[in-house]
Amino acid sequence: MVYILDLAFGLLVVMTGFSASWIGLELARMSGWRLALDGTGFGPRPLLALLVTALVGPRLLLAGGFEKWRGGAISLALYGLMVLTAAGWSAMSGVLVLQLAFASGFFLA
Repeated sequence: MVYILDLAFGLLVVMTGFSASWIGLELARMSGWRLALDGTGFGPRPLLALLVTALVGPRLLLAGGFEKWRGGAISLALYGLMVLTAAGWSAMSGVLVLQLAFASGFFLA
């Protein structure tokens, strides 16, 4: 049996992931971030680029897919698959963000 609180919590997790994705993208844009990696070395910049891309991926997947669907480059079924992938990805990001928030002790007051 599925309870409404389980569904509400699942929606909260997905929306937290999408919110984190959007905030991460806006912070990256405000800082002038460009994801141009030349592949030289394995320093902190490629790792930071990977972290930023992992965080903002759902937002970029939704926005890019929508533009391609509106332009006729991809079908509606493929765009639906992209939406489901972005929702799953944001759910995983949302779980990570919520776990970090609970582990910080902020919600214990």
